[in-house]
Amino acid sequence: MSKSIMMFFLLVFTACNYANIANDILLSRTSAQKTQILSGIINAAGGACAPIESFYQGVDRNDAAYWNILCANGQSYVIQIANDAEGTTTIIQCSAMKSLGAQCFKRFGY
Repeated sequence: MSKSIMMFFLLVFTACNYANIANDILLSRTSAQKTQILSGIINAAGGACAPIESFYQGVDRNDAAYWNILCANGQSYVIQIANDAEGTTTIIQCSAMKSLGAQCFKRFGY
């Protein structure tokens, strides 16, 4: 096989397998581990979250993942995990999402 054809297949293979690695790792954890990891993200950002439950909403067109977490203090958040090498997170209160017409604890597309 020529070098150019091998290079083409390598590029296609690499592009097809690129995914949100941080989200894939989170999805592989148990429910309790997911909830603890997500509450840890909230707490590390300065929030106070003793977790009650977590919920996976899905991914957007850019393969950013969206998770929801409900805390014992009544606060709930959406955590976006970007599809980048750092697994960059963005945290938004579910009350703010509601004011924008979006719902937490509901799968995308349903």
